[in-house]
Amino acid sequence: VARMLASGDRLRDAREAIDDRRCRAGGKVAAVSLIDNAALGVVLMVLVNRTKLGRAMRATAENPRVAGLMGVNPNYVIALTFAIGAALAAVAGVMWASTYSTAHFFMGFTPGLKAFTAAVLGGIGNIPGAMLGGLLLGLIEALGAGYIGDLTNGILGSHYQDIFAFLVLVAVLIFRPSGLLGERVADRA
Repeated sequence: VARMLASGDRLRDAREAIDDRRCRAGGKVAAVSLIDNAALGVVLMVLVNRTKLGRAMRATAENPRVAGLMGVNPNYVIALTFAIGAALAAVAGVMWASTYSTAHFFMGFTPGLKAFTAAVLGGIGNIPGAMLGGLLLGLIEALGAGYIGDLTNGILGSHYQDIFAFLVLVAVLIFRPSGLLGERVADRA
């Protein structure tokens, strides 16, 4: 909607606007989505690693009681973190709806599971790792969907591509629970 308002398009049905925008943009839709995702990733990394709020988030995640003793309001930080997460989920929903021209109340379930798998693959708590995990998971699913017919002698089709995401999740949890870029941490006493 913001792009429609900025470009001066008349207001109309969202489905019509999305279809028209895709027809005019051609292959640029994927490039714009990739640029948007990269920009959001950079903004999130700067927020978490370079701001006072990010420091408060990291302190609260480490130990909320001690963060409270240091002057951080853990309840405020937790609420703001959830608000930021909800805003990012809304952006993801808009990107999903603009790419697939559909929106419904449970459209985020499968992408949410895949995002969790990508975060586990890259390393929980590591933003660049989660981004790398997402790219690798997308490549694994695309290659798997292309070759699943050959791998199963035609029994399974490409619509079973989600199998690969969950096979990756199981494999990572068994063989490298800290993820690709995650650090091994000692258990607390």
